[in-house]
Amino acid sequence: MSRNGSGTYSLPAGNPVVSGTTVTTTWANTTLNDIASSLTGSVASDGQTPMTGALNMGSNKITTVTDPTNAQDAATKAYVDAATSGLSTTYLTRANNLSDVANATTSRGNLVAAKSGANSDITSLTGLTTPLTVAQGGTGAATLTANNVLLGNGTSAPQFVAPSTSGNVLISNGTTWVSSTLPTGSVLQVVQATTTSITSTTSTTYQASSLIATITPKFSTSKILLSITGGDVYTNNTGVGGDVRMYRQINSGGYSAMISATSQDYGYYSGNAALLVPHSFTYLDSPATTTAVNYQPYYRVNPSGTAGTFNFNVGYFGNAGTVTLILMEIAG
Repeated sequence: MSRNGSGTYSLPAGNPVVSGTTVTTTWANTTLNDIASSLTGSVASDGQTPMTGALNMGSNKITTVTDPTNAQDAATKAYVDAATSGLSTTYLTRANNLSDVANATTSRGNLVAAKSGANSDITSLTGLTTPLTVAQGGTGAATLTANNVLLGNGTSAPQFVAPSTSGNVLISNGTTWVSSTLPTGSVLQVVQATTTSITSTTSTTYQASSLIATITPKFSTSKILLSITGGDVYTNNTGVGGDVRMYRQINSGGYSAMISATSQDYGYYSGNAALLVPHSFTYLDSPATTTAVNYQPYYRVNPSGTAGTFNFNVGYFGNAGTVTLILMEIAG
């Protein structure tokens, strides 16, 4: 087919013929076959000729095109304009790879999308499949173990400290924090009770005073440090003594003496005259329980036949002072 690269058709050699030329089969068949081949390769106006290559419009328009109906039909400008009408506030304008702050901010408000850079207006993120790193403001972890404590670890993922044994606390080892029991001798809690009541007895057996303090140890291995101060024990007769002894009640059971030797009581003895002795007693107990423990001082006179007073204030004769019982739980 005698078309050049621009689509111009030229007759084959021997054409055009001149007047008087004898028509032969060689000339006629060659010319007519070339014309037929050229027509076959042309586009028929009735649409029956399919294209076998890309159609170069040479910067010209295809005009008077109807609207598309099938997925692969060409679309006219009017069709596209009508289909996208009203989308100006709901689609994301592409401007400088979304670096246009005004467009990106407006579009983010409509699409709940984020732009690169500062995102102070983001209220939620959905659809993330990769955890944010620490540098991105996350933890680098998809899940966090329940009840663990998170420790900062620079730009690396946080470290975790598990609670471990019940009663443990976070303790610094000088480098980081660890879950550990309290060191032996640590004070776990302090309880204080006071009384201003005067109680007297003439009995030589131990009688309950009005002072009671209750503590519930956190651990069965704990010690309880008792201390009594303030007020006085008193007798106004010569040759009379007395003792004060600490009693203990565990879990609403009966009261029993914590010590049995008189040498471990604190007491008084009046050799020649009335006597005031300040309350002063310290004792380290091991109740071995985590239930409530009541501590109560008991007192008696010895020998019988006179009265002893558990709480008496020398500064205000006949009036009570204030006796204080302090209980401290110490880690064992």
